[in-house]
Amino acid sequence: MRSLIHRRHSLRAPGDVHLSSEGLALAREVGRTSGPFDRVVTSPKPRAVETAIAMGYSVDAEWEELGSMADPVGRFLEREAPSTFGEFVRWATTVHEVRAAAEALARRWGNELDRLPEGGRMLLVSHAGVVELGAAGAVPDLAIRWGATLAPLEGIRLDRDRGRWVDGAVIRTVPLRTSGDRVPDAGSDGHRISASVDRAEEPPRRVVLK
Repeated sequence: MRSLIHRRHSLRAPGDVHLSSEGLALAREVGRTSGPFDRVVTSPKPRAVETAIAMGYSVDAEWEELGSMADPVGRFLEREAPSTFGEFVRWATTVHEVRAAAEALARRWGNELDRLPEGGRMLLVSHAGVVELGAAGAVPDLAIRWGATLAPLEGIRLDRDRGRWVDGAVIRTVPLRTSGDRVPDAGSDGHRISASVDRAEEPPRRVVLK
């Protein structure tokens, strides 16, 4: 059995590409109890890389596909603005392009995880939308029940055995020790995905997710 933990990046100030001080603190807090990983991969966006480092890990690789989605899927997500895992699963079962993108993400994650030794663990850090879409491709029967899309540093756990996804769970964020309230995402509209953030940083006809 091998396990993948895939988290959304931590908190950032509105419009900023870097983590806020609260985001760094939250990442350190979560990193204290995350345990060791055999491989750590992030999107190339500063907020994703900074999250992994603040959690206490060295980044082994950066994948472009964790930071943006090409059209027509990117345009579709931008228009629909999904708010639950269930919406991603339903689209993946009814829209060919969404299904193909979801399956491609799940396949890339699985191929990378299969390279680890038995019992290995991998950490991915990316963005809202990427995590949910890949979950819909890997474990749709489980993901459809996971509720709202991810807040900062929330994520999923996927277990894989003999080249197949066999189990999974959603991971909700533990609040900072200094606060009894769940930390809101300063750079998002609640749980809803905005697919237009930092569009100018990307090549034409790609959509960047939070």
